[in-house]
Amino acid sequence: MKIGITGEKGFIATNLANEINSHGHKFVSIDKSEYAKAMMTYTNSDEVCVYTNNSASWTKLFKSLNLDCIVHNAAVVGTDVVALNPEHSMNTNILGTQTIIEAANNCNMLIVYTGTTVVYDTYKYQETNILENSEIFPRTNYAIQKYAAEMLVRNNANDWLVTRPLFAYGGVGDMNSLIAKSLYGIKNNINNIDMFLNPEKIKDYMHVEDFCNSVVRLISSNIKNEDFNITAENPLSTLEIINLIEEVTGNSLEEVIKWHPETDYLGNHRLSNEKFIKFMDFSKTRTLRNGIMSAWNSIKNTESSYNPLKHLVEAKEKEINLKDFFPK
Repeated sequence: MKIGITGEKGFIATNLANEINSHGHKFVSIDKSEYAKAMMTYTNSDEVCVYTNNSASWTKLFKSLNLDCIVHNAAVVGTDVVALNPEHSMNTNILGTQTIIEAANNCNMLIVYTGTTVVYDTYKYQETNILENSEIFPRTNYAIQKYAAEMLVRNNANDWLVTRPLFAYGGVGDMNSLIAKSLYGIKNNINNIDMFLNPEKIKDYMHVEDFCNSVVRLISSNIKNEDFNITAENPLSTLEIINLIEEVTGNSLEEVIKWHPETDYLGNHRLSNEKFIKFMDFSKTRTLRNGIMSAWNSIKNTESSYNPLKHLVEAKEKEINLKDFFPK
């Protein structure tokens, strides 16, 4: 299959492109296509913009590349980033999604939407795993936008899949996870990094490569018009995760992290892979220790401009209190 990805320079997308090729399919770059460079507008990050280009232009682009599937990954991600970019996030997350749906339908293509598990009412599932049919209650602007976009896909797309990662993490390119921010802080001797988490609550981090492997397996199957939560099913308390990071790096995080437990509106957040395994027989995941080691090697050995703290820095420069955007 020829598979394209919107937002192809993003963290999940770059890993997904590698998985697509390793499974015998072909990742086709949208951003580097001749039609896009000649006829379409780009974002500041040099990606084809999902909302300033209309569905007719996207249809012509998809047809010019002879795509079989489009993974709609382009999104403004995270409570803090959406708070800093309210208009852009609304246009990207909602209007852009509808535009890509229309183009995919015009081309009789499968659209695979990268959703998020923060759309669920986690208050009701503090002692149990979340399933695909668990109750929905998005509590932040980011979650609301992503849920609206998901419903556009499920109601308006002809052939679709929805995949929801839970706390995907990795090395360079990871802009959101506790793990990446902690590792970056250790490497650069940065203290008091704001973490909007309760360290005593349970989370379930999954390495981005394992998530992408699951997505490509779904695309390779004949499954359509289904939604899947994809997780490692290895829940640990945030403090246990911190202990693993300290063991792997040999460094203490006591001074590196500044916790904001009152902002952790998710509380215990863990999913079941039951539906995915029912359809796909098994789920490939690595241990959290091995994943953290891989992420640490990636981050400590890079000299690029990668900085997962840039949104926190931007908020402080603009005197924006990000805690105001988290439900109490």
